[in-house]
Amino acid sequence: MSKPLLVEIKGVQFRNKGAYLMLLACLDGLKSLPDYQLVLSPGPNLPYPERARLGAWQKLAFRRKGIDLTGLIARLPAAVQRLFQRYGMVTERDVDIVLEASGFAYGDQWPLQFLQNTAKEVKRFAAAGKPFIFMPQAFGPFASEQSKTAMRDIIEHARLIFVRDPVSLSHLQSCVNPLPANVVLTPDFTVGLTPQANHEIPDIVKPYAALIPNSKVVSKYNHADAEAMRASYVSAFAAAADKLTVLGYQVILVNHEGREDAELCAEIAKLSPCGLVQIEDPLAVKAFIGGAELVISSRFHGAVNALSQGVPCIATSWSHKYHAMMSDFAMADFCVEELTADSLCLAIDLLLASKADILPQLAERAAQLKERNQQMWQQLHQHLTPAKQR
Repeated sequence: MSKPLLVEIKGVQFRNKGAYLMLLACLDGLKSLPDYQLVLSPGPNLPYPERARLGAWQKLAFRRKGIDLTGLIARLPAAVQRLFQRYGMVTERDVDIVLEASGFAYGDQWPLQFLQNTAKEVKRFAAAGKPFIFMPQAFGPFASEQSKTAMRDIIEHARLIFVRDPVSLSHLQSCVNPLPANVVLTPDFTVGLTPQANHEIPDIVKPYAALIPNSKVVSKYNHADAEAMRASYVSAFAAAADKLTVLGYQVILVNHEGREDAELCAEIAKLSPCGLVQIEDPLAVKAFIGGAELVISSRFHGAVNALSQGVPCIATSWSHKYHAMMSDFAMADFCVEELTADSLCLAIDLLLASKADILPQLAERAAQLKERNQQMWQQLHQHLTPAKQR
């Protein structure tokens, strides 16, 4: 009896609905494998009970700032590793394939050490003849020579790198030009996930509009002037809620992440009374968003959830990935780059005036993107078969 493939999915979690959707999309794409087992690394947003419910092996890894002992742990004697396996734990040496599904974690916005550690890990997998595959995600920019060097190592040694948008592709080209054939332009891969309504979805009087804030927009981690933007951001969403209420929509704030987004929702609700939903199951969140007449989202996958189900959406942007994603759905005109109460209310007017033309266009684009997702999985599976034969 052959040993099952151990597939580690990196960069995912259970708290952020977008990251959870990417985990589910990976599991959906892997289900055609005849025999594989899931590996997840412990983390504050990947608690043990939820990992255990998926039947996941626990990855033994240690990274703290500049210290990365993950590769050394994998060199422990075989007898010690077999002992770990009795307790459901495996090391990097046991993992056959890595699917990296962070979404947006490689660029100058994040610590250089993270990029460099990943480059070392990718090189270790390449030396062992094991696929390290980056699922569709945004990249860059890479300004320093150190970050370019690390990204060059990743590009050279990763089995496949699926890049979510042309801007990210140009950032990779700033590191290696021309790019090799293992770098492939592919859209977001959660588009085809089937929504599943459950008991968490409240009874909402239709028609309703879903507003999805994003605490990252007002986080110092992402923007030096983010705190100064907070009052303007909250006012803009409140103005949009007021406008939609006057137009006859019930306005519902959707918490797409956790505590930080909940706090932002509460601030908006103080200025414009709105309903609030907090749904844990990401497929149920998608189902709720799919029932809306229109959506305003600062969360990337909140917008994808809407557009992939044919629901017109206005996206507010803090990164190049938003405009690129909206362009995939032919909705670039509804990506608000400079968020104010006026710009958001104007976008609502334009969206409602264009809705009859938008709906068939959305259905067509969503179908095309789902087909490209299938092509991505077909290409990816060609690289999994040799791993199984080793």
